[in-house]
Amino acid sequence: MIKRLFRVRPILGTAFVASYIGAIVVKLSGGGEGLAFGVATPALVLSGWAELGHLITLDDDYPGNWSNPESDKGFWRRSLVALLGKLGLFGVLLLVLMA
Repeated sequence: MIKRLFRVRPILGTAFVASYIGAIVVKLSGGGEGLAFGVATPALVLSGWAELGHLITLDDDYPGNWSNPESDKGFWRRSLVALLGKLGLFGVLLLVLMA
């Protein structure tokens, strides 16, 4: 089962990157609004899902909580940076689509 999980991740990653880049290319090349949103849908869903999941479990990464029992402040900062990165990916794609 673990091996199967690792085979799925490259597929999701490739789908995300292709959708993200494809939507930006379609939008910037003057393609239709509907086409740009259609191409961007997988990237929006995957990045929004990752962001929401991280936000929901963010309190676990706080020093002394479930995921960080050693109270490592670096762990907490890396978690916040990862959340900001996910938010940035989602936000940039939305800005490009809304422009």
